[in-house]
Amino acid sequence: MDESVLKGNTAILKCHIPSFVSDYVFVISWLQDDGHEILADGGPYDSKYLVLPSGELHIRDVGPEDGYKSYQCRTKHRLTGETRLSATKGRLVITEPVGSRAPTFSTESQIISMKLKYPLGGNVALICPAQGFPTPKFR
Repeated sequence: MDESVLKGNTAILKCHIPSFVSDYVFVISWLQDDGHEILADGGPYDSKYLVLPSGELHIRDVGPEDGYKSYQCRTKHRLTGETRLSATKGRLVITEPVGSRAPTFSTESQIISMKLKYPLGGNVALICPAQGFPTPKFR
């Protein structure tokens, strides 16, 4: 699916997996139309592309060049080992900011409060999908 993002912000692409298989299927990578593959278990945290454990693809500091690419997710079935490439491609719709814009969240985002429990030495991903201009800072 296409995702709207302000230039300079972080885009978040989601792989839409049908609910009847979501317990068995997970994202292993994202493929750009130029053949570049972004692996779920690879790449440093501070790179332009990051695949979270949830399967979402984060693209940092989005620029006009990112609007010319399309993205497909590649999934793997836990039981059968079968891999599939998504039938549709998502694109970024990049908007040039005009004047200041306070940070906002997309209507799909949910702000939640929770206690985190995770195994010692395990990875945790906390995201803050706010967009604005100038680009919001997070801490």
